[in-house]
Formats: sequence, structure tokens, C-alpha cells
Amino acid sequence: MNIFGRILDRVNRAVEYAVTAMLIVMVIVVFLQVIFRFIVKSAIPWSEELARYLLVWISFLGASIGVKRKGHIGIAAVVNVLPGRVKIIVSLIANALSMGFFVIIVIWGHKILGVVASQLSPAMEISMALPYAAILTGGILMLIYSSYHFMTIIKGSGEEI
Repeated sequence: MNIFGRILDRVNRAVEYAVTAMLIVMVIVVFLQVIFRFIVKSAIPWSEELARYLLVWISFLGASIGVKRKGHIGIAAVVNVLPGRVKIIVSLIANALSMGFFVIIVIWGHKILGVVASQLSPAMEISMALPYAAILTGGILMLIYSSYHFMTIIKGSGEEI
């Protein structure tokens, strides 16, 4: 489990860098759009669409980072006030429910890719599979991270719940 945990840490670090890069690009594109619209008096036709698709990717990848860091407060707030054994059981149930939800996201994310793959975006004329792939990618990452947390709780590795 320890090797797998280190691999997941490296994957998460790569995702964090990707989210950072996407956020920087999004800020630059939106800033340029404002400059072009108000100073140059001409809009960049693809900027709003690119910013929207980057925001979708940032949201799903950011959610996976939250799952990896156990940063989703709703679960932690309830679990942390419980005594030892109950805390473990509630953590397992919460992780199992989360994993079930992530499986649904992955299944529907995969299905929707088949539907939108042949469609082109209006301004940039890229396949709509590219922005919709964020659902599948984020869902897979969240499922993997949540499964790892589930296994560490079962194995009792001493990692904080």
C-alpha cells in the first residue's frame, strides 16, 4: 500500500501543477479579453469558451485534489467528533458511499463522451469530448483516491481518518 500511496501522491502533485497551469491560462485569457473588449474595442471570439472549459477542468481536477487531501469538510466534521470504533465504521460508510457516487460519475462521464465526441464547440471548433473528458478524468481520480482511503482505513495503517 505504501508504494501505491507514493504513486498517488505523485499523480496528485501532477494534477496540482496542471490545475495551476490551467488557472494561470484562464486568468490571462480573461484579462486579455477585458483588455481587447474595452481598450481595443474588439472581442476575442474564443476567449469566453476557453475560459469556461478551463473552469470545468479546474473544478473536476480540484475536486479530486480535495478527495486526495480529505478536504471535503462535510465528512470530516461529522467523523471527527465520534469515538474510535464508530469513527472507523462511519468513515468506511462515507467512503463507500463516495465511491459509489464516483462510479456513477465515471459511468456517465464515459457515456456522455460517446454522445459529444462528434460535436464541435461553437467558437474554437474543437471536439466537445475535450471539455466533457473532465468529468471522466475527475471521476476516475476521485474514485482511485477514495478507494485508497477506504483500503487504508481497513488496513489500519495509522493514517489519520
